[in-house]
Amino acid sequence: MRSRTAFLLLVGSLAFAPPGTALSSLSRAQDTVLSNQFYAFNNSMRGSGPSDPAKQAALLAELGFDGFEGYDLDKLPRLAEELHKRKLEVSTIYFKVDIDSKTNPYDKRIAKYLETFLKDTGVILTVHLHSKRFSSSDPAGDEHAVPILTRLSDLAHTNGAKVAVYNHVGFWAENIDDGIRLAKKVNRRNFGAAFNLCHWLSLEGDVNLTKRLDEIAPYLLSVTLCGAKGGAGAKGAGWNELIQPLDKGSFDNLTFLREVVKRGYRGPIGLQCYNIPLSAQEHLARSIRTWRTFEQKFVEKNQDDR
Repeated sequence: MRSRTAFLLLVGSLAFAPPGTALSSLSRAQDTVLSNQFYAFNNSMRGSGPSDPAKQAALLAELGFDGFEGYDLDKLPRLAEELHKRKLEVSTIYFKVDIDSKTNPYDKRIAKYLETFLKDTGVILTVHLHSKRFSSSDPAGDEHAVPILTRLSDLAHTNGAKVAVYNHVGFWAENIDDGIRLAKKVNRRNFGAAFNLCHWLSLEGDVNLTKRLDEIAPYLLSVTLCGAKGGAGAKGAGWNELIQPLDKGSFDNLTFLREVVKRGYRGPIGLQCYNIPLSAQEHLARSIRTWRTFEQKFVEKNQDDR
């Protein structure tokens, strides 16, 4: 929430700019201020933090996060209630889709949830796509996936939500190119692709980042990061190297964020926390402190560029 406040204060200051400069100043401000919502993944709590939704929401509010990822649909109504009590968002929902199934490709409860307590919240369904018929990234599965994803996208649109293909190593939609390809075929304004840092590093290594961001930018609806090993050697590294607290690892997350924001991405940014061997209190506190330094460095660069 502090990031949004900082952005509003900066925009407010533009009201005092000389005539004719406000729009250009606003454009530069958007490009140089880190105003994105910052939320924690649900796996930040699993095994290392409180299991009760009220305590989870309280910890996130105490630390200063903007939201949390929904995961278990059984628990989602209560989790959303506790988050909303504290002015926190259900930023995304990690949502399974089985492209092989003609009758039940996803949990139909999502329709009721979107129509009620998630209505017009802007939540993003980050869909992880599975198939036993088609190997990872096999476009032959598109003819089965696209109709399912189109229906889901239309349902989401009716209720003010979005859908993003979650690239995940070993799943059918494994890399960012799968998300781009599917976004083109589904062809809905609220349907796009995710850039999940640890999975991109695992598959490709830290190479050609600007090129890859240029390619995904027109479709980008979800971004996740974490502390991680950088460089070409990141390709194929273990998750213990590719998923760390945000203050660890050699990957340059500040530059990554600047490149993402420069391309116009204003959506939420999620903190991947899978299997980090620390308490939720510790690794989340360390990560959000690092996020605050990123916010400050954006502000400092904006001041230097004036």
